[in-house]
Amino acid sequence: MSEFHFTEDYRTVVGKLIKENDFETAMSLAVGGDWKEMGDKLSKFVQSQGVKSGMDLLDFGCGNGRLAYALSKDIDLNSYVGVDIIQEFLTYAEKKCPNNYKFILNNSLSIPLSGSQFDFVVGFSIFTHLFQAEIMIYSEQIFNLLKPGGTFLYSFLELEHHWETFEKTYNDHKEYSRPYPHLNMFLDRNQVRTFACKCGFILEKFIEAQDDIGQSIVILKKPN
Repeated sequence: MSEFHFTEDYRTVVGKLIKENDFETAMSLAVGGDWKEMGDKLSKFVQSQGVKSGMDLLDFGCGNGRLAYALSKDIDLNSYVGVDIIQEFLTYAEKKCPNNYKFILNNSLSIPLSGSQFDFVVGFSIFTHLFQAEIMIYSEQIFNLLKPGGTFLYSFLELEHHWETFEKTYNDHKEYSRPYPHLNMFLDRNQVRTFACKCGFILEKFIEAQDDIGQSIVILKKPN
């Protein structure tokens, strides 16, 4: 059986980076560079949106731990769980982060967790690389994993605000006759609203793409 597109895509990208660079450099480049600096920015951003000490947090698509590492320095979470598809990422994150931070490898459309156990779920640069049906499937599960009143914050790409990214995606697709080096998915806000509503979320707000984050943000709430 072939792997999911997102697993194949990222294993190829990460494998190439590891082959061409030392491991530390490869890990930074794999998540866009500036590993610590970007982690610090993401940590400050999620704190500004309500993440605080004592919470149970799920980092969906945690990568190699840049947000986890920064959060561990900034606040005292009750629990942190990071989920990703690349074992090298998780191994790196485990070395960087406290022992009580848990990291899970998952290459399926079913998140291997149960119960309404999280106060906050974040997903940076994850729905940007998934098909719409996959976004809906994961959103339903995240809704169920949140405690009543919990928050789901994720980033997404919009044509209106990310045209340069779309142009590069378009040109690469033409050149390689497929998404290259991975799928980029662009959503409009009506689609985001529809997914949220169908899953039971209350849409709290959109946040425009900012230089320090680079993608549009939506914040959803699970009703009490």
